[in-house]
Amino acid sequence: MLQKQRTLATGVWLVLTIAAFVAVNVLSGALFRNARVDLTAEGLYTLSDSTQHVLDNLAEPISLRLFFSEQLSRDIPQVRDYERRVRELLEQYVASSDGLIELERIDPVPFSDQEDLAVVYDLQGVPVSSAGERLYFGLVATNSTDDTERIPFFEREREAFLEYDLTRIVYDLANPRRVKVGLVTSLPVAGGLPTEESAPTDYVPPWAIHGQLLQLFDVENLGPEPTEIGDDIDILMVVHPKTPKPDVLYLIDQFVMSGRGAIFFVDPFSEIEFSYIDPQQRRIYIPYSNLSELFQPWGFELAPGEVVGDRLAARKVSIGGGQVVDYILWLALLNPSFSNDDVITANLERLFMHSSGWLRPTEENPAPGFASLVRATPQSMSVERFRIQVRPDPTQLLADFVADTETRVLAARVTGTLPSAFPDGPPGTDDAAEETEPVQADHRASTEAGHLVIVADSDVLADNVWVATREFFGRTSAVPTADNGSFVINALESLAGGGELIGLRSRGSSVRPFTVVQDLEREAETRYRETERALQGQLQETENKLRELQGTVAQEAEEGAPILTAEQRETIAEFREQIVTIRKRLRDVQYDLRSDIDALSARLEALNSYVMPVLVVIAALIVPLVRRRRRQSR
Repeated sequence: MLQKQRTLATGVWLVLTIAAFVAVNVLSGALFRNARVDLTAEGLYTLSDSTQHVLDNLAEPISLRLFFSEQLSRDIPQVRDYERRVRELLEQYVASSDGLIELERIDPVPFSDQEDLAVVYDLQGVPVSSAGERLYFGLVATNSTDDTERIPFFEREREAFLEYDLTRIVYDLANPRRVKVGLVTSLPVAGGLPTEESAPTDYVPPWAIHGQLLQLFDVENLGPEPTEIGDDIDILMVVHPKTPKPDVLYLIDQFVMSGRGAIFFVDPFSEIEFSYIDPQQRRIYIPYSNLSELFQPWGFELAPGEVVGDRLAARKVSIGGGQVVDYILWLALLNPSFSNDDVITANLERLFMHSSGWLRPTEENPAPGFASLVRATPQSMSVERFRIQVRPDPTQLLADFVADTETRVLAARVTGTLPSAFPDGPPGTDDAAEETEPVQADHRASTEAGHLVIVADSDVLADNVWVATREFFGRTSAVPTADNGSFVINALESLAGGGELIGLRSRGSSVRPFTVVQDLEREAETRYRETERALQGQLQETENKLRELQGTVAQEAEEGAPILTAEQRETIAEFREQIVTIRKRLRDVQYDLRSDIDALSARLEALNSYVMPVLVVIAALIVPLVRRRRRQSR
């Protein structure tokens, strides 16, 4: 009887346990549907503070329509996985918007009204069958005034920028009035012919940075030498100005004196402009830009005729023959080079620059509000511009590298009081006129609200420096490989007094450089490169001697002498033996170049394969012992 009661009690307890387990799962699924733990280093699966700030400031409802072909994607698991990622993130937007964002999921079945709606919204359909069926995976967002934003197709390559793309859409719909940027440039940033002599076939499409600007700002192209800058221009963006006329300089000066923000991209050697020049003119043409007539009165300057070489930030380039070297003029700058106290650069991860110059305050009247945004590493030096005028030699530049103690600022912010570079008024008046005509009434002699950003590189904007293009079913998309675009947009939003998206834009990159491995590579390369150059010199010298001796033997043979004397045979054999020995030593040096990296890989593999399992086993043995002792102590 007692046994039956125990069995019954056990059964009841088991049933109640299962019921409680099911109830807890059902309730948790209902109550904590959007709860999750994000263990990624950068919180990639958690809404950022910037996104939450945008959602908290919504004043009108926004409707989101997610178009996804449920049936057609059944056999494409990678697309379904990414759709789940997008949908879950959109659900977080809905949950965090206090009811102002609604999400509708639409399945555009082939040849249905839903598919017709996707076509009306110009979403991209990817063909998946010979019957003409198309898979859709896009987003359409609208506000209360029927303004529309869309993502034609969610591409997996842009997963790192997913939150930015979504938040930008919400922000644009919530803030229809955009800041207006006036673009002054001699480069085809907005597309066009690169030079006046270019043929129509040389047309350059708009740069990727221009497309990003259009997503957030109204951009008006003012040309290389504008005749006026309208009062509706909020920010002035001056890119690689080529010896502007005094009237243009005065317009820029007075714009700055009005207290509106301006960003300047000047360059001691613009590689992108140099690529547009006729090869026959490259020996005498210097692709530089500077605004010293404005910068020096404002209290800073671009170091004339100097580009920055940086050993630690150098990007690797191939020089042929399977050799890869650090090119000290192509910089991949990481976080230590950025100002962590400025919203423009605080969240950047990497910035690519080519043949950049550097900025410094003037000695006579240094700008009091001059602050570094981006600087070279302590392992940097100045390189005279003439060394890269014709054909730069990365190997020789690396061999000649000697770091100094100079702090080189590659990009800076200047704020505060600035005097006009034209204290006597507009240019072009002669002395007689100055005696009889007063300075124009609307002339501004200074400003207390100066707000400038200066970048000593124009290549930082060029596509070939920071953008990789991807083809997706006939549609070309630009995928950033660095934060150059984020840097420019951050700067413009800061100059405009905004910044809601600054903390968000650089969150997305999932690429994490192996800095320890990179440091080991640089150390090993520095250690062995000198030995390798010496051996290559010996090899070249020995091969030259062998060819010279063989040529002498051939000439003597034509004159009737014996083909080879014993001494010549012995010398040739020695040279060949030396060549074999030197080549073996070269192989050993090149092997040693990777030894530290391989040793690090072996240590990491040992840590993952042996140490961690041992720790788990030890923990598994210790935990039961601790529990047993606790039970015994009770």
